[in-house]
Amino acid sequence: MSEVELLSDGFGKKLARRIDNQLLKNKRRGASEKDVFDKSKVMDDVLDKTSIMTLSKLINSRTISYVNGVVGSGKEAKMYWAVDANGNDIALKIYLVTASNFKKRKPYLVDDPRFSRVKKGTRNMVELWAQKEFHNLTQCIKNGIPSIKPICVLKNVLVLEFVGKNGVPAKTLVESEVDENDYKEAISITSQLYKKAELVHADFSEYNIFKTENGLILFDLGSAVGIRHKNAKEFLQRDVTNISRFFAKRGLTVEHPSDLMARIAS
Repeated sequence: MSEVELLSDGFGKKLARRIDNQLLKNKRRGASEKDVFDKSKVMDDVLDKTSIMTLSKLINSRTISYVNGVVGSGKEAKMYWAVDANGNDIALKIYLVTASNFKKRKPYLVDDPRFSRVKKGTRNMVELWAQKEFHNLTQCIKNGIPSIKPICVLKNVLVLEFVGKNGVPAKTLVESEVDENDYKEAISITSQLYKKAELVHADFSEYNIFKTENGLILFDLGSAVGIRHKNAKEFLQRDVTNISRFFAKRGLTVEHPSDLMARIAS
């Protein structure tokens, strides 16, 4: 259903009025933005009405029960800790439809044969980016790659498993002590991603890998492209170089990136 259709039906109009009224009430009484839109407690200055309506549809479908609050924020998206209908922790990645950075991401879409048709407009690109990340994560799980599990995607909202405890995300590699096993596992993930899932992360770094008790878990695969992308080898070289540089800075002996590249892409 399009944004216009959502806003034109009774539900859309009722919800839009509810959001406007709630914002006005909170502004008058000086309440914090946590109190706005009591059903999810996530309304703020970067989430537009369509995003709020998408969250409401996910609540109505019992995909999520409620949202506790923000656990991470970036230039393109915000991460929220939520709970599903069975009481399990889940994560919501809400892509910001106002993010100008998505214009720079177009080459990761139009040059990928899997996502070659990109409609004009930032919102269309953002929603396609969300679908792309869902597809990439699904491809990883199907091929046994240790990555965050996708649950569903609706417009610009991606629902994921929550990696962490009590609303606190697991630490990333950059936040953790690392050893030789972590290095070997990171390189193995890069290789499996290329050879089994036929993907290149294209943004592989210490910031996009969780370190958990059960090993490393890959996330943030919106930039990932298929190995038939015209720049796949270039992106793979960059990934290998970046992760090698990180471990080298941590004092570990690493294989030369060129040798790694030749072994992975062979």
